[in-house]
Amino acid sequence: MEHVDAHNTYQVKNYDRYELAGFSEEAKRQYRDENWENDLQRAYNAGRRMAEKILKNQ
Repeated sequence: MEHVDAHNTYQVKNYDRYELAGFSEEAKRQYRDENWENDLQRAYNAGRRMAEKILKNQ
């Protein structure tokens, strides 16, 4: 089974519109800024491996 863990993701697009005291938008933004490219690459690689397995089993 293939999966990609993505932690500390943004919950909503605009934190000002919601009461989310348990979440820090600043911390989430910092995490995203530091990890976004790596997370995208891991998701792309996982999708590629899944597609290759499907094609191999046809």
